Amino acid sequence: MKIIKSIKELRTVLGGIQGKTGLVPTMGALHKGHLSLIERCVSENDFNIVSIFVNPTQFGPKEDFDKYPRTLEADVKMCEQADVDVVFAPSSSEMYKNTMDTTLVCPPYAAVDKLCGKSRVGHFDGVATVVSKLFNITSCDRAYFGKKDAQQLFIIKKMVDDLNFNVEIISCDIVREEDGLAMSSRNTYLTSQNRTEALKLSKALKCVKDLYAKGENSVKALTDAALSVMQGLDVEYFEICDLNTFHEADNIIKQDVENIALAAVNIYQGENSKAENRVRLIDNIEL
Repeated sequence: MKIIKSIKELRTVLGGIQGKTGLVPTMGALHKGHLSLIERCVSENDFNIVSIFVNPTQFGPKEDFDKYPRTLEADVKMCEQADVDVVFAPSSSEMYKNTMDTTLVCPPYAAVDKLCGKSRVGHFDGVATVVSKLFNITSCDRAYFGKKDAQQLFIIKKMVDDLNFNVEIISCDIVREEDGLAMSSRNTYLTSQNRTEALKLSKALKCVKDLYAKGENSVKALTDAALSVMQGLDVEYFEICDLNTFHEADNIIKQDVENIALAAVNIYQGENSKAENRVRLIDNIEL
């Protein structure tokens, strides 16, 4: 396995490759959720790349860019054990000449001005930009993304379709801890007390799915049930959307539409509810 840090070197290596190339874009701090993407990528392609890059353009000024976990040595070991061919681990200066003065790929307002986009202004511009760059750098045939970041996945699929990228987007199921918590690099921030509180997020979504399966299709009733389970958490949002358009569901969920329930919560370390003490978690469940 090669560890490559320059775009020029990666393109040189890829120039001699025949067959299908797969890409798993990550920000590192790899866990079993990432590993599930990597293993699928390896099983379906002839040559496989895992990118590890904490992308500055998708973090807001009060977000956790500086403290985001960086565990490159452990990440490389995991990739090597999974038979990855190349780990692409560029620096910020390699990816951006100037992050304050760079061309951005901006998804449509209708896709970003909701859910995570309400509180993370500019986040999806940064995501779309770095993913576009990775597609152009690697010329990959397939790229693998987890369903936990459902809004991100929807935006990337739309971007690929709208901008005519020649890449197939493969969406992979959420991987959960034994207690139901969706795997996330930010879970490492959680104390044992935080983790107990965090479990309310996945429990609320499961409650909604169970009620829906029993015939409850009132958005208000399902929302009230979710908020009741998440009582005590700082709930940023809970919404039910059409999975294929991400339009918010009306008062009554249509039975002939694929729906998804999504939530984001903020959990604070200690009694101080400041941004720097916040752990932001997202999760979703298809109904």
